[in-house]
Amino acid sequence: KAFLTLSNTKLTDVGGRVLSAGLDRPQLKDLDLRIRDCEIGDPTGVALGEALSKCLNMSSLHLEMSDTKIGDESGISLGQALRSLPKIEKAFLTLSNTKLTDVGGRVLSAGLDRPQLKDLDLRIRDCEIGDPTGVALGEALSKCLNMSSLHLEMSDTKIGDESGISLGQALRSLPKIEKAFLTLS
Repeated sequence: KAFLTLSNTKLTDVGGRVLSAGLDRPQLKDLDLRIRDCEIGDPTGVALGEALSKCLNMSSLHLEMSDTKIGDESGISLGQALRSLPKIEKAFLTLSNTKLTDVGGRVLSAGLDRPQLKDLDLRIRDCEIGDPTGVALGEALSKCLNMSSLHLEMSDTKIGDESGISLGQALRSLPKIEKAFLTLS
């Protein structure tokens, strides 16, 4: 298990890329990485996605990237990484006050299309995502047939009716869901 918190630091993409590359560990099963209020952007997010995609034994991921400059390239890379994790059962993802839009949000959401995923906590706040991301998330969640627990927060976004419809349909299709907490504001 690896646990690392970097908060209110002067970390930039120079150090962020090297830090991310250090997580390229195929044997890593459980990662808790929290990066808050740093100067990192897409170069770090892309490097992190590339490293995570090689963690083939990962079953639990807690990733928080808040108050950073990450954007669509990071969302795309992280979504692709999630799709390459064959054993992921638990994911806690927080992206707050970033430059993420629907371009990266759709791919990130599609990366959650993991039948073995049992527990998802996804919090996207204060980003420029809207219905294209919400619809993609609903489509991905509908394929998570083993999901028993869902915490979804999408606050200070452009989420609308299309997202509500897609997410509602997804919830109806989850046969094992026992706990659900949704905030769309």
